[in-house]
Amino acid sequence: AGQFGALNAGFIIMLALPFAALWVWLEKFRLNPNIPIKFALGIIQAGLGFGVLVFGAQFPDEAGKISLWWLVLAYLIHTTGELCLSPVGLSAVTKLAIHRVVGLSMGVWFLATALSETLAMRLGKLAAIDTHGGEVNSVSENLIIYTQLFEFLMWIGIGTGIVVLLISPLLKCGMHGIR
Repeated sequence: AGQFGALNAGFIIMLALPFAALWVWLEKFRLNPNIPIKFALGIIQAGLGFGVLVFGAQFPDEAGKISLWWLVLAYLIHTTGELCLSPVGLSAVTKLAIHRVVGLSMGVWFLATALSETLAMRLGKLAAIDTHGGEVNSVSENLIIYTQLFEFLMWIGIGTGIVVLLISPLLKCGMHGIR
């Protein structure tokens, strides 16, 4: 899947300006979601991106492979989630941090991002494919293993996003009017 590595960057380049314009346009009508709601939307979209892979896995071809377009769609949904979360989070850190520790707070944000990569690696190991005497499982067997992980990640993402959505009024109160 190395050839898909540029999809996220490409989607960010294509969608960053429309997303920024969307938030400005929504603000004109006082419909711009607050920061916690944008976070919740981003997390839910991460779960939905894995849901696309679970759905796509229901339609394998004769060889047990699924269309690459499911992966492209998953990348698109993950990227839109990232655009709801990452720039909003960076902005929130600079707005909410005490002035003299803004740099430290940004460092903690990026450290958390690095730690999330470590967590992603560990979760990825859940779908590690064992070989039996040098023989790899069939594509169909591997599809089942990956689909189980993607379904787990889908529910974690959607569930976490819903929890953040439910507690967003409390989080908004703690922000003391900062938007």
